[in-house]
Amino acid sequence: MKKYIFILSFLVVGFSSCKKDEVAGGTAVQDMSGEWWVQVEERVTQPNGDVTIKTPFGPYYSLSSYNTADNSSTVMWLDDSQSFYGLKAKVNVDVNNKTFSATAADELYFEVTVDIKNGQVIKNGAIGAVSKAVTDSIAFDAVFSDSPKSLFRYRGYHRTKFPGDDH
Repeated sequence: MKKYIFILSFLVVGFSSCKKDEVAGGTAVQDMSGEWWVQVEERVTQPNGDVTIKTPFGPYYSLSSYNTADNSSTVMWLDDSQSFYGLKAKVNVDVNNKTFSATAADELYFEVTVDIKNGQVIKNGAIGAVSKAVTDSIAFDAVFSDSPKSLFRYRGYHRTKFPGDDH
């Protein structure tokens, strides 16, 4: 009898484990998502109205863009993991035009707000620094509520995953 129970148990487990795996799909903003290497330039408006342009801070900073938990096709996250100023905010996206922006978006690392303007992802708009691999580019301007006279201009390229292009 133990033998039959063992065989029956084996068959039940065997048949229940033969169900098909679900095919993994993409996300609603996958054409705008990924890991990026960006340089950041600060443009400061002086009291007389002149704009001072500071050279890029450091060589490159990491930035991620990714879908929201509800996989919305109109919103995505921008997140620098505090590698630069501390930017983690949801931005509105137009997936067809690969543009994004935000007005007074909550910035979650430092509890300020941020305006994101002129955000754009350009397909095949950049070349890896060392590998010379063609990749996408990203660009946007950010103004943080705790530094309203400074416009931070982010420019960079999609991570190619070639070691020489990682910073």
